[in-house]
Amino acid sequence: MFKIPLKNHYQYGFTLLEIMLVLLLMGMISVGVVMTLPDNLTSEENVDWQAQRFSTLLQFAEDEALISGIELGLVFEKNGYQFAFYDYKSKKWLPVVSKQIEGLVELPESLKIEYVLSGSVWDEIVTDEQDDFIDDDYLVDIEGDDKILSLTPQVYVMSSGEVTPFSLEFSAGESSSEAQSITVSVSMNGAISLSELEKQ
Repeated sequence: MFKIPLKNHYQYGFTLLEIMLVLLLMGMISVGVVMTLPDNLTSEENVDWQAQRFSTLLQFAEDEALISGIELGLVFEKNGYQFAFYDYKSKKWLPVVSKQIEGLVELPESLKIEYVLSGSVWDEIVTDEQDDFIDDDYLVDIEGDDKILSLTPQVYVMSSGEVTPFSLEFSAGESSSEAQSITVSVSMNGAISLSELEKQ
């Protein structure tokens, strides 16, 4: 009688969690590299550098939302931006503060940003009059919660991997000797692309 050798039941490969962890670590490393580049290679008044910085921070935020299961938002200010997270306890959007994302990112006065929501659904929404993440009718008042300032994101970075599709143009102001602009485009699945640097 012949014995049939048992097949090895071990399967080789990587789990989804391992792959996502590697992506998160790569994002953290890339943020660290960008932030520690010497001043002679980067300048806060450089349009291309600011666009690269934003896309790196956004990629890190996408990875963080996907792995941690939290809902993130992107708030555009007059001349800057910051990330926020949705706090289910207080029912408010609160600023994200971490080593990788340091609160409000303010741009130099010589640069300006302009965002546009894109996609068939988002084209119909006036950016200054967007609905909140949750309808006000469903919010619950919490005692002693009035002092917490709630942010209003224009872009949502969801834990499902979806992102509000938008484009963000970085351009040099009128005071700059050489006018430049570059556009960061983000699709609904979170893919980030940068346009070529345009000189005017």
